[in-house]
Amino acid sequence: MDGPLPEHIELTAYYVVAEALTNAAKHADATAVTVRVTADAGALRVVVSDNGTRRCRPHPRLGLVGLVDRIETLGGRLSLRSPPGVGTNLVITLPIE
Repeated sequence: MDGPLPEHIELTAYYVVAEALTNAAKHADATAVTVRVTADAGALRVVVSDNGTRRCRPHPRLGLVGLVDRIETLGGRLSLRSPPGVGTNLVITLPIE
């Protein structure tokens, strides 16, 4: 992708990464976190992975769950995989128009 991303895409990606980093630091007992961001002509993809030992259990009114509405409003999707003792892998995909 050439040029800057639309502001609403940048802001949504920022808030998701900030929330994922906060969760890893506060709740996961993680010692390492990796953030990967890729964009092409059709979508922005953000992957946040940690090596935490505690399972991510989103609260229905807080944190990442609160961002799902914003992601879905933009036509995007969020997937979260957090098996016990293995770490958490969060992926968001946001369409770029």
